Amino acid sequence: MSLPPEAETKAGIECYATTGAPCPAKLRVFDEDFRVEEVLKRVGVSREQFDGGFPLYKVEKRSIDTLHLERALTSILGSRVSYAGIKDKRALAVQYVSPTSSRVGSPELIERQEFRCELVGYMRKPLSRSMIAGNRFRILLRDGCPELQKSIAEALETARSGRLPNFYGLQRFGSRDNRTHRIGRALVRRSFEEAVRLLVFAPRPWDIGEAKAARELISTGRYEEGLRLLPRGEDVERMVAHRLSRKPEDKLGAIRAVPIALRRLYVHAFQSYIFNRSLSLAMREGLDISKAIHGDNWGELSSDGLSLKKVHGVREPMTAEAVPLLQLVGYAYRNYGSRFDGCVEKVLETEGVQPREFYVKEMQEVSAEGGFRRAHMSVREASTGSEQSSAWLEFTLARGEYATVLLREVIKPQDPTSAGFD
Repeated sequence: MSLPPEAETKAGIECYATTGAPCPAKLRVFDEDFRVEEVLKRVGVSREQFDGGFPLYKVEKRSIDTLHLERALTSILGSRVSYAGIKDKRALAVQYVSPTSSRVGSPELIERQEFRCELVGYMRKPLSRSMIAGNRFRILLRDGCPELQKSIAEALETARSGRLPNFYGLQRFGSRDNRTHRIGRALVRRSFEEAVRLLVFAPRPWDIGEAKAARELISTGRYEEGLRLLPRGEDVERMVAHRLSRKPEDKLGAIRAVPIALRRLYVHAFQSYIFNRSLSLAMREGLDISKAIHGDNWGELSSDGLSLKKVHGVREPMTAEAVPLLQLVGYAYRNYGSRFDGCVEKVLETEGVQPREFYVKEMQEVSAEGGFRRAHMSVREASTGSEQSSAWLEFTLARGEYATVLLREVIKPQDPTSAGFD
């Protein structure tokens, strides 16, 4: 049985569901190799503008992450924008966005080097996560091993049988050094000095030359000198270091210099890490994640096979469409006594964290209530084919599920970064 690489175990992904041998292949050689498009529900979009209507844009992007896209569109439209999910930077991604104000202009087309936005129509309220059913993927794996199609078939069959664990993928954590959830842990534990250290001071494995010197200068309090040497692209590090240059002792204020969406992402990444570890433990203990049993929290699938209607309690009678749910820990977490709650409790104990700590009194805007997430992935409308030493896959996933979690079962990469999983 293959063991996951260190990069995955550091993110709480500690097992595979398939038994096949590793099958080396390359993911994301080109952005076009990884295509993803949001599946929009029927949300009542009018082509004609009306009073109070919010413009809805369909955005095609590449080589830019969603947070930087949000910043660019906020500047262009003169309003904060709402989106349903964060899409990969190294991909050809299509997603929807809308301004949060109805009093802005609505140009038919916005084009920049990294993205193209086309006006779809107008809605009665801004876009929200609940308006997206899932994501449709088309992915090309290049230079695969001779058993690539067999490995793909095993992974898809595992998914069809409901046995593919619904892990959060490495993109959630920053696969190069897994700092994101560690910053989240520091925020939950009120260790703001540790959060600052991880954000700015801690050396990166890839630091060389000026980047390494910048980190050393900043760590010794020479903020202005260090700022001049920080590499381009380290926007967050600059924000924190700049704040420290004015108020070196105010670590809480330095963290607040980070955009709120990113601060929340850190805490959500820590939640995701606990979820991954709990699900890994459930798998190792042999729990069947394919179906709900009495004593589970469960959800009922909608007709699209992707969305869940509502969360049901452990004592409620189940329907034929019931799928098992595992808790996402937050300050509202409660141990209902389910088989999965037992795994969560063990992980919380080893992490030394109490659910109530997810209410961060000193920074309430990052507090996380918690919730539920299905235990297995819901892969729909899957197909595959070969092209010489390469293979393609098409499939649809529910919102919040990761294509790379399916692909890791195919490739089982020892170095996820070099294989294109970051």
